[in-house]
Amino acid sequence: MDFTIKKRITEEELDNLFWKGFKKKWIGGEQWFRNPENWYAITAYANPYKTPYSEMVILNNNEEDLAEMLSWYKKVFYGVGVGDSEILPIKWDLKKNKHSEIIAIDLSEKFLFGFMQSLKNLRLEFPDGDIQFKGLVDLFENIKREDFKLKRENYHKVAHICLGNTVGNFRQEEIFSIFKKNMQKNDLLMLGIQLAENPERILLQYSNNPLFEKLILDSLKEGNKNVKINWRYDRTDDIVEAWAGDVMVFRSKKYNLSKLRQFAKRFGFRIVKEYKYQNGEGGFAIIAFKKIN
Repeated sequence: MDFTIKKRITEEELDNLFWKGFKKKWIGGEQWFRNPENWYAITAYANPYKTPYSEMVILNNNEEDLAEMLSWYKKVFYGVGVGDSEILPIKWDLKKNKHSEIIAIDLSEKFLFGFMQSLKNLRLEFPDGDIQFKGLVDLFENIKREDFKLKRENYHKVAHICLGNTVGNFRQEEIFSIFKKNMQKNDLLMLGIQLAENPERILLQYSNNPLFEKLILDSLKEGNKNVKINWRYDRTDDIVEAWAGDVMVFRSKKYNLSKLRQFAKRFGFRIVKEYKYQNGEGGFAIIAFKKIN
């Protein structure tokens, strides 16, 4: 069992990114989670994404199928947050193979330490299980394929996993370009997404939520923290937007499955499985792609 966390980005670098984004009138998602306590404070029903908790329903209801699909794959997690959903595929590995290999990338060192502790706790449940773990405190765009090497490896295939609608924090071209750069033919990509259903309800889950506004406002610099947030839903591209004056300080894209299938093809991805969960608040999905070229 091996656990390491490497911090590869500094607060100064993140401050520089903030001011670059501010000048371009667009604050990047790397800023929103610099105060992780705010995210921990947003519990299941206060979380406007709702995705992590719906994901757990999907993951639990389809455990046999998903565990078989992801078996014998090294798992690269793009963002872990509180790690509720992310821990499940690792439990399946330990149940099935008594071995799991994990690389986790997150901007928050606290999120990675919390995730690492969750992995250590799994030893109580799987005392014979072996876990190889490396955490990287860094931006997704800085990651390279060589970062996926571990000290000891049994798995030669890689599953790239990005849950909790984290992909929605990025421009679509940007995040799929990152996946394409880091993946080889026949690698798997698994995304947890919020569907573009019931946009009025989705917008209210953000705009009527002071906990989420605090998350955004605390990412701004002194002199900008007392601004009024204006919320919008862009129906053309299905994006929830938060604006402070003429600066977009937050965005979260929601997905139409048909459009996503077509978009992913441009980057060499083919959908191999779709799992949906719907309730009165809208729809959520976990989509598995294979890199075909």
